Amino acid sequence: MLAEHSKSKKIFDNGFQISKNADLASKIYGKKNVINATLGIFYNDNEEMHTLDIVNDEYKNLSGKELFNYSSSISGEELFIEAVKQYTFGKNYARSLENNFVEVIATPGGSGAIYNTFKNYINPGEVVLLPNYMWSSYKLMSKEVGGGHQTYSLFNKKGKFDLINFKNSVIELAKIQKNLVIVLNNPCHNPTGYTLSTYEIKGIMNILKEACNMCNIILINDIAYMDFNVKKNDLSEFYRDLPDNFLLIVTFSMSKSFCCYGLRVGAQIAISSSKDTIENFLDASLYTCRSVWSNISKGGMTLFSNIVLNRKKYRQLLLEQSYMRNMVKERADIFLAEASAINLPILPYKSGFFITIPFSQGLEKEIETKLKNENIFAIIIPGGIRIAICSIPKYKIYNLAEKIKKVLY
Repeated sequence: MLAEHSKSKKIFDNGFQISKNADLASKIYGKKNVINATLGIFYNDNEEMHTLDIVNDEYKNLSGKELFNYSSSISGEELFIEAVKQYTFGKNYARSLENNFVEVIATPGGSGAIYNTFKNYINPGEVVLLPNYMWSSYKLMSKEVGGGHQTYSLFNKKGKFDLINFKNSVIELAKIQKNLVIVLNNPCHNPTGYTLSTYEIKGIMNILKEACNMCNIILINDIAYMDFNVKKNDLSEFYRDLPDNFLLIVTFSMSKSFCCYGLRVGAQIAISSSKDTIENFLDASLYTCRSVWSNISKGGMTLFSNIVLNRKKYRQLLLEQSYMRNMVKERADIFLAEASAINLPILPYKSGFFITIPFSQGLEKEIETKLKNENIFAIIIPGGIRIAICSIPKYKIYNLAEKIKKVLY
């Protein structure tokens, strides 16, 4: 009875299934003997999902009306929108974003922000340009809205962002499409943990500004992991001197930074030098919000704004986030040092939840089985093992690189 366009739909979420397999193995062999490196959730060294005290306290203090009522607007609570701007761009965002128009729409997580953008900016038959190492849901969302996808090579032979391949990929599509939607996941890219340098961002923007002479450019920067960047985040190069037909969409999420994975609160932040472009964005995006999810958790939005817009609570938040960031860095440093010592290849990593070990494509099933036999559970992506360093206690990191190398070689 399915509509024709839905008859081919079938999804097997490999990540959640492998995580279930890890839980089963823990019951059989004991938790200490199993490494669960699957899901992007921060666990403490007791292997318990970590939560933030400031977030827990604020949530418990919300009234029933604040928790359960509808939002006052489809676009989100006014204080939430203000808090998102301050959190993402700093308190002086009006100065840093000058000469641009900005609108924010609340979405169910970063996923909702990405879906909204794909829905309203990919024309039928067009493809979105994605990195060759990516969060797989980008592909699903593009297909869901009637588009396709092509990939650009993330790294060159020197382990830097491949600006040459990126340019060739952009220009090729810009010549034949009316709109070109491009996805970056920066900083702390999933699944590699790579973060673009200022030089690389400038190079990317120069390429995209050139492409604006051929088609409309919509650049999505997914910043879901921004608070795990060991260096200060600076997004300003992305919105400097924008052409009229360039639209920047920053997709924000509370999930990782606030340990609120299931609360599903995020935002779609649109930046353009064109007032018409931003007004059109607002009209179309609100229509999509209303037709798909109506509005999002008032409690989640209130929780966010109450913390971010309160100086004392915000300081506490930053302190607790620094604990998580430092813990992830400690784990990554151990793994990377041991991998380097035994010459285990790693895709370029800077910071963030994930580290990826590359291998020849075509061996995915074989490697997944071999890892499982060693009680190591990780997400296998095309040509790589994604290790969720965020979820592995420090004592289990030691010798993990050696175990993986034995599986691969």
